[in-house]
Amino acid sequence: MSRQLSRREFLGLSAGLVAGAALAGCAPRATEVPATPVPVSLNTISGPDETGWTAKEYQLFEDSTGTHVEVTTVPYWGHREKLMADFTAKAGSYDFFVIDCIEVAEYAEAGWALDVTDRITAEMKQDILPFAAEGMIYQGKWYGMPFISEWKSTVYNAKMFNDAGFDSLASTFDEFVTQCQALKDAGIVKYGAAWSWFQGECLICDFAALAACFGGQFFDEQNMPLFNQGGAVQALQWMVDSIYKHEITDPASLTFTESEVDNAMQAGEIAFSFRWGLPLVPLNNPEISKVVDQCAIGLSPSYDGQHSACVSGPMGLSINAFTKHPQEAWDVLTFRAGLEGAKRNAIGAGVTPGWAPLFTDPEVVAAIPGLDLMLEQAKTVVNRPRVPWYYAFSTVLQEELHFALAQQKQPQQAMDDAYTRTLEVKQEYEAA
Repeated sequence: MSRQLSRREFLGLSAGLVAGAALAGCAPRATEVPATPVPVSLNTISGPDETGWTAKEYQLFEDSTGTHVEVTTVPYWGHREKLMADFTAKAGSYDFFVIDCIEVAEYAEAGWALDVTDRITAEMKQDILPFAAEGMIYQGKWYGMPFISEWKSTVYNAKMFNDAGFDSLASTFDEFVTQCQALKDAGIVKYGAAWSWFQGECLICDFAALAACFGGQFFDEQNMPLFNQGGAVQALQWMVDSIYKHEITDPASLTFTESEVDNAMQAGEIAFSFRWGLPLVPLNNPEISKVVDQCAIGLSPSYDGQHSACVSGPMGLSINAFTKHPQEAWDVLTFRAGLEGAKRNAIGAGVTPGWAPLFTDPEVVAAIPGLDLMLEQAKTVVNRPRVPWYYAFSTVLQEELHFALAQQKQPQQAMDDAYTRTLEVKQEYEAA
């Protein structure tokens, strides 16, 4: 790329040209040939591209801009490991990458993700859904562009509920228990619900939503734990009771990730679940679902009918702070994750958009059922805690929640122990 010469560089170059002319005498001038710009090639890292959609998008980008994107494909579990090695070496091997909302604080604190605040326009801020924006912001600064802006929707089998005598999904957990027990008594399903309560991040996601539905909080503004009191403890007690007291939750939920829950819902084995993405698309696909046209999207029950919530999982595209091509990397971000790119992703790949205007865009609405109700859900979205030591904290909380769910500890004891262990994680991070 060309740049303007400084005054000192210009004077030095001029002196060299004068000396050269004196030596050359009256020699004929050589014809000047304009320099040909060198094409830029960017690198990124990604999980397997089973559908070919990612490759198609990067080819479209290259056709439009001339910039090639080389993708290093790794298993999903190897993504973070590769990035950590690159960040530590400050190599900038991957010019941009997918960033999870739970990673933003860590990457920002460490100086690994480029601050793109000045590149986010007022129009973008107005059109991006608040929770999707929050997922990319840390301490008031933006570290990425919202890309996959999904949350766990509340989904229920409306036909099953109607067959049991209910016109709609309950608004309170007490009513929800009654509905699920009625479904069971009528022989419609063995268990009304299943959850992804395997000891992993999926458990944290469900707990974050349920804790919010009970009015609970994770941390205060100083990142001091609050989850061993109030609504968070009540949520965990309800989770335990739903298995052993009310018997409305499939006990196998303790081994389920999202995939097993999705399969159970599609098979008609349960009547209620939380589900990522655009849930009615797979549920209405006759090739994989036995409940086509039976399911609906609603608002989650809450302890008082007023605190419905769902958990977010927004992922963005972020620029490596050590890249040599920040502008070209930003061009990719706006191409793939901007308004038009998000529209292509929604229609072509079923990716949940983070842009509010797309939820009323006629083409998107025609392609994806249930968007109007999903937009209502988006107003109740909560994010998981935004702490730079999130991964260590999450591991602690997963273990303690699972102790309670397996009846190895009482819910209050499990949360008290999680509180103590979380303080140790926080102190260790701050001392490093």
